[in-house]
This record gives sequence, C-alpha cells and structure tokens, in this order.
Amino acid sequence: MVENETNQLRKFYQSLIGQQQVLEEKKKDYAIDESPVKILEDEINFLRSQFPDVVPLFNRREFEADRVEGYPIYNLAGIRSYLSSALGRLKIEIDEPTTPPVTQKRKYSFVTNSDLRRILQRDFAELQRAFISECWKSVIILCGGSIEGVLTDLLLNHEGQAKGAKSAPTKLKITKWNLSTLIDVSLELKFISPGVQKLSHSLREYRNLVHPGRELRDKLVFDAEEAKIAFEVLNILYRDLSKT
Repeated sequence: MVENETNQLRKFYQSLIGQQQVLEEKKKDYAIDESPVKILEDEINFLRSQFPDVVPLFNRREFEADRVEGYPIYNLAGIRSYLSSALGRLKIEIDEPTTPPVTQKRKYSFVTNSDLRRILQRDFAELQRAFISECWKSVIILCGGSIEGVLTDLLLNHEGQAKGAKSAPTKLKITKWNLSTLIDVSLELKFISPGVQKLSHSLREYRNLVHPGRELRDKLVFDAEEAKIAFEVLNILYRDLSKT
C-alpha cells in the first residue's frame, strides 16, 4: 500500500474513532435512533468505495431492533461490535507495512548449497512482486517453498542431530521430509525460534495449493491474511538464521 493510500485510511480511522466515541456516550442505552447510524453507514460506504476489502459491509437494516412511531431504532451493542471490528482491521492496515519493497534483496548467505541460494534469491524477488500484485496464492506457495528449502539445507548440514531428534521420521531421508516435520525438528534442535512454529499452520499444506483438485477437495482457504502470515514466517526464519 502506497503512502497516499495509508494517509487516506488514517483519515477514515480517525473519523470512525470519533463516531465510536459518540456511541460510547450512549453505552447505557439499549438502542439508538437513525441519525448516527445513517452517518456511520455513509462513512463506511465511502470507505468501501475507496478500499473495498478493508472493512466488511455495513447494512443498518441488519441492526434494526424495533420501530417507534414508525421510525426505526437500532441495536447499539451490535453496531458497537461492528465498529470495533472495522477499527481493528483499519489499524492493521495502517500500522503494518503490507507491501515489502520490490527492490529489497536477500543474500541467504547462511544457505550452503550455492544452487539453492540462487533459487531462493530469485524467488524472493518474485515473491515481492506477487505480494504487491496481491497474488496471495503465489505468495503462499513461494514462501512455503523457500522455507522448505532453507530448512532442508539447514538440517542436511546437521544431519546426525536432525535424524536423532524425537520428532524426526525414522526411515525417510531429510530431503523427503515435509514442511511440518522440517519445522518441528528445527525447533526441537533450537535452530529456529518458536515464532516460526506458532505462525506456520497456514503454510503446512502449501504444496496442495499447487493442485486445483486438492484445493477443491480439501477446501483449502487462503487470502491476504494467510499470505501475510506466510511472509512473516519467512522473515522470522531469515532473521533467526542470519544471526548464526
């Protein structure tokens, strides 16, 4: 997201904060009249016209609680809940850099296999372009492949320790281990930080995304959030291994 778009989101965020404060003054009430709800709906619609996927749709009729003398009144708790969710999503977009710079390069100097190192460098450049283009499936696949390649290289360089780990398969070669096993063994040997394992669940089935049939059959779901998590796992891994 470019700086101009971020600034626009900040303005929407401050506007919604103001409306949240107005609703907070009515927190003892069960319901509110149409006026503040209509203002909120107009602001959300304007926000969604500029940024369609940042906050969910707001339809004031869904929050209608009753009618008094023919005029609708609205459930305050439901509207406040929606507003808190919308503000949370906006804050993430404002606070977290969602677009890695396309000019950034990584050396992967800790990878001993020179051919693999070149592949990782190439894929990181492609990964950034995919992120900027919001090609989330490509981001997840490229991140998963990069993490798998890095950990395979790492454990091959400590083959004895890796095969002796409690979480290691007894018969498979390290090059045949899946991503989940590579992560578990690397964590057990304290080669990587726990953050990698905690965030890696959305990545463990990344190979299945390559096959549309598996994606349909297993009902795999992925979007911007999974892609951001995948990219963060790769960042943590790169940071951890760059220190060694």
